Amino acid sequence: MTIASPAPEAVFLPHILHRRAHEPGDRWSFTFLDSQGAERCQWRAAQLASRARAVAAYLTGATRRGEPVLLVFQPGADFFAAFMGCLWSGRLATPINPPRRNRLIERLAAVAADSGARVALTSADLLESTREWRRESEQLSALDWTAVDALEDDPSMVPEAVGAHDVAFLQYTSGSTALPKGVRVSHGNLVEDLARMQAAWALSPDSTMVSWLPAFHDLGLIFGLLQPLYSGCASVQMAPNAFLQNPALWLEAVSRYRGTHSAAPSFAYDLCSRRIAPQDRAGLDLGSLAMTMNAAEPINPAVMERFIEDFQPCGFRREAFAPAYGLAESTLAVTANPVGEAPVLRWFDAQALGAGSVSIVDGHGAQARLMPGSGRPLPDVDIAIVDPETLRRCAPGRVGEIWVGGPTIAGGYWQRPEETAATFGVRIEGEAHAGPFLRTGDLGAVVDGELFVTGRIKDLIILGGANFYPHDIERAAQSAHQALRRDNGAAFFLEAELGGDGREQVVLVQELERSRRNDDTAPVFQAIVEAVWQDLEVALSRVVLVAPGSVLRTSSGKIQRLANRQAYLDGKLPVIEQWDRRAAASRPVAADTSPDQAALAAWVAGWLAERLDLPVAAIEASHGFAEMGLDSLGSTELAVALGRQVGADLPDTIAFDHPTIARLVRHVARLQPAASATASAVLAAATPPAGGSDLDDLLSAIERGDA
Repeated sequence: MTIASPAPEAVFLPHILHRRAHEPGDRWSFTFLDSQGAERCQWRAAQLASRARAVAAYLTGATRRGEPVLLVFQPGADFFAAFMGCLWSGRLATPINPPRRNRLIERLAAVAADSGARVALTSADLLESTREWRRESEQLSALDWTAVDALEDDPSMVPEAVGAHDVAFLQYTSGSTALPKGVRVSHGNLVEDLARMQAAWALSPDSTMVSWLPAFHDLGLIFGLLQPLYSGCASVQMAPNAFLQNPALWLEAVSRYRGTHSAAPSFAYDLCSRRIAPQDRAGLDLGSLAMTMNAAEPINPAVMERFIEDFQPCGFRREAFAPAYGLAESTLAVTANPVGEAPVLRWFDAQALGAGSVSIVDGHGAQARLMPGSGRPLPDVDIAIVDPETLRRCAPGRVGEIWVGGPTIAGGYWQRPEETAATFGVRIEGEAHAGPFLRTGDLGAVVDGELFVTGRIKDLIILGGANFYPHDIERAAQSAHQALRRDNGAAFFLEAELGGDGREQVVLVQELERSRRNDDTAPVFQAIVEAVWQDLEVALSRVVLVAPGSVLRTSSGKIQRLANRQAYLDGKLPVIEQWDRRAAASRPVAADTSPDQAALAAWVAGWLAERLDLPVAAIEASHGFAEMGLDSLGSTELAVALGRQVGADLPDTIAFDHPTIARLVRHVARLQPAASATASAVLAAATPPAGGSDLDDLLSAIERGDA
């Protein structure tokens, strides 16, 4: 998609920063909070411009104009300076999540290879801590790694002259570790999107943005970080882990700084309701919030209602919720719920939706499905509902693929002309005058001007705001055990209302080798769930083993994941055996643990039971956390909660590094003997967790002989 006419230089972001830095009365500010909520730094525009110029001066000598530059930073001010330094010098900022585990290292290497970057910018502390794994990667060791901390300002540098069509940055879509794709976002795309969001949600110099979202993700980068700079309002930021460890920090920051705007995926609102105790809500004042976006993953209306109920006494208003729809390929926003208007909720006939039509019902009956609207199209953004097979516009009242047109549509994927042609700039059959459009791969319908997203054509699975590709899940599972047929599985997503327990679920349907149909399946299930959890940080909810030839395919041999999903829901799959996380029965196993470890194991089991909404008796301590359904977010919560119990600062990867109750408590006992003793005293006085299981039985449920 192209911009009709180049915009003046002054509207582009580096020039906006340059102008703000020379206006003493400018009200923009950037504040970054640490994990305790204290201010780590506070910048005005002049300070950000100074740091950006230092980065730009270095890049001018080390790289070529229009060249991608990797940005590998922990959350904080250094990333912001590096990003703006890239735009200032006409280089392509390429944000990437700093590696935490092997999966992320592989992804970083893949992005480096795909982008063709020669230079990676980072901070001095991260440069030192990552030295070893950088040496071990041929792709990463070839990069010129530079810490931006000590770079010197060059006051003579002014922003490069750029046009609307010039690429500003590469936004790599999250999910697949093997095939990352960089979306080419131009300077024109960026300011067009920022301008529309500013108008839709009434941002002004009097506003205050509060955000914990990661800056390597489009929502956190564009809305959370760049929008305040564009709008001229205050910006209060914190690291994602700070929020995950203590969700109250987010709402406390809103209260303290009188935040007016924010954003988060649905899981974050759920986390606040679950983790912020009523007594800790007493001091919160959320009355300043004009809007908080609900986006980046499927919107759960039950979560919205619970958050409203929990935080209305703190001044939160229903009208502050702002459901929205967007994607990286459209820079960010496509639709918005206007500020000051309550979210739109409608009851749909679920059976009709399954057949591809829209029927509004009164909410009674088993077939009624409550769905939130995602807002109305932003100005000059065209939404078409198109039959994905015929490529013709759907009749009113029909569900089809969501196509999007307008000036915010990015220029395509970096160095991927075929995929760009298939996704960007497509036309509706029989409407040569319309478009071009972006194919989103999402299903939806427009009802009374409101967009309702009903599902996904593309196979993307969204969990906790992160994207996962089914083939990554399938391959991780299939490599876990020899009894599994390679390239003969289908992973798919079940919405909360279909999952059976009120939670979104990931299901894997997998064929067994013909010669292994009579084998014991228990080790197969265990190998699958642990492999997927370890490799991708995805907790499978159900694994369905089926006979060879059962997984549905197209005539050309492609896995039909949607068809397999429907066959599973309809009970039409020839199931050999099924593993269900919630139905897993406890198998007491003899334990060889010290009293301190046994007490700590009891506490961990109780915490897991509450966190996963399971009876304590259903927790198989002899198996891994993956089998219990602990996801990436849950593992971080466990690390925080356990650390508080034992008085130690535990890494958020500890549940992955020690993936069973026994391994975890034994590691903690070795790591912190004094803390472990303290925890034992605390636990001894604590009331055993609810669940109806005798404590002795619980203590015996530790895996046999696990060192």
